[in-house]
Amino acid sequence: MRGVLLPMHLVREYLAVRKLRPDEGKSDFDRAHDVDTDGEFGGWTYLSDLNIPSSNWIEGHDYRAIEPDRFGGVLTSLGILFDEYTFVDYGSGKGRALLLASEFPFKEIVGLEFSPELHRTAEENIRRYRSPKQRCKNIRSVVVDFTEFDLPRGPLVLLFFDPCRGQVLEQVVSRIERSLMASTSPVYLAYVAPRLETERLLRSSKLLKEHSRNTLFNFVIYQRAGDPRDRNNG
Repeated sequence: MRGVLLPMHLVREYLAVRKLRPDEGKSDFDRAHDVDTDGEFGGWTYLSDLNIPSSNWIEGHDYRAIEPDRFGGVLTSLGILFDEYTFVDYGSGKGRALLLASEFPFKEIVGLEFSPELHRTAEENIRRYRSPKQRCKNIRSVVVDFTEFDLPRGPLVLLFFDPCRGQVLEQVVSRIERSLMASTSPVYLAYVAPRLETERLLRSSKLLKEHSRNTLFNFVIYQRAGDPRDRNNG
């Protein structure tokens, strides 16, 4: 099946990057912290270049690292006590979001990545990362197809940097909804760079409600519908 679908994936990549040139240097973030979170070509790492055991790779989007300012905008818009929350990044790649999240006092930080190659790079980045701003060192990257990941208990912040589409995203949202039904803990879902079909899917959920959105950094935050923390409630 991978051999049949690969040409379609390559066409999408070609159309997206035909005007790009290979990176000539590291990002400011990677240089400052002596890590490797950048993409390989024009800021991107292409899934078709990786050996990914999950057949869901064809529904995935190529890896690129989130910008520090954009990430900061997402988290500072939440208005929560971070030390009560576990942070989970869906499609964590080389781990930049995990490193940025460590500058907030989260209870735990977890990255979900289905590429063993990107996961190994993330583990090395976690080991190497040093920052005077770091406030959480309980960080781990997990090799997993996130359609099979069970959410940890307790308050959660879930980050999606547009990692996938189609049935895979539908499966993930369905799994999150099942977790919401089994728990009363607060849950925030931050979706960065959402597509129209993504917003339609999340708006259709009876268990999630829009909390806030930011047009400058192009993200939307949802939370459990009916949560008393929701600024739009009663």
